[in-house]
Amino acid sequence: MKSVISLLLAFGMSGVAHADQTDVDPSVYTNPMFSKAHLYNQSLQNHAPEKLNTIIRLDFASFKEVPTMFKGFLPGKDFDRPEAISVYLAVSNDYNFLAPVGVNVKTDDQGYTHGSRFSIGGFLPEGYYLSVDYSTDLYTKPIKGTTQKLADGSRSGSQYFTNENILKVVLDNMDKPRTQTYYWRAEAGWQKLSSDTLGGYASGATQQEKFHELVNSLNKGQTRTPINVPDGLEDRDGLILGMYVGIAKEYLNAKNTCRVRGFTEVGSRGSTIEGASFIASNIGGTLWCQQAERTMTFKTEVGYESKVYQNGYQGTAYADISTGKGSWRLGFRFEQSYGELINYANYNLRNYHTDKIDPIFTIYYRRYF
Repeated sequence: MKSVISLLLAFGMSGVAHADQTDVDPSVYTNPMFSKAHLYNQSLQNHAPEKLNTIIRLDFASFKEVPTMFKGFLPGKDFDRPEAISVYLAVSNDYNFLAPVGVNVKTDDQGYTHGSRFSIGGFLPEGYYLSVDYSTDLYTKPIKGTTQKLADGSRSGSQYFTNENILKVVLDNMDKPRTQTYYWRAEAGWQKLSSDTLGGYASGATQQEKFHELVNSLNKGQTRTPINVPDGLEDRDGLILGMYVGIAKEYLNAKNTCRVRGFTEVGSRGSTIEGASFIASNIGGTLWCQQAERTMTFKTEVGYESKVYQNGYQGTAYADISTGKGSWRLGFRFEQSYGELINYANYNLRNYHTDKIDPIFTIYYRRYF
């Protein structure tokens, strides 16, 4: 984690240029009398392309000062939010997908153990970004003495469960324009906790069953077969409202192949479900690298999220790596939480064997239309 953060800082400090207002149409501007843009342009032309990663500090007070080479292309400019409809699908699990590459983390398939998210979004005519998000998360607690060995050599076990389903609408101004220092994000939606019925394929409990069937079909006996038992609690429904504000700044390296963004965000979410409200913050950095407009984009983001809630504090460190080209993007995210887990769902618990908090692994895919 420290090495990734150091890499981000290195790109931010060595040969940087403020990416100020580069989304504005350059045709509406001409160089004013005292503009220094032509001097920057001449300086860049005098450098061979392979030497443009040397330390050249470029500070621009406005778009009028931006050299020509930075106006037409920004690394990863349309990677996260192109001018199109975006569909996002993610699957999260505490199953250690990184074991084949030497990451030795033992998880217990309990507590927060499975989740998925579907989102569709796009820009409004005014430049705001609107998305509709649906997520389902499964929290479980094993029932002692119920583990059994099945005929095929695998295991089964009973568990109490809580499905948390959230449907919300999110509106923000992060890209209006992209480089403004301050931004905000607002959300409103409906939250449902269910410990009685499994639900269909859109619920975490059913998805976990199918995921375990898939894993065991590939490697017999790899995971246990869950048997979900209602705990007698009634469904809990609640309204959620959230508001977040942030500060962000972007920089370019002199060769215009990498862009780095640092950000700090604070906010809160209120819920009518007891214990589900919290105050949150997030601090981190993002690095995009892209050689040219039609080439592959590579993105890395690291950060630390904090939540202060009714009964304690939960922090989560994360690393997110993704790549894509054109209309698709594929990514992987690793999260490790610390502190006291927010537990309004009853079964957001630590690992029963190690008393540690299991990491969460997420694979996601985004498609643009």
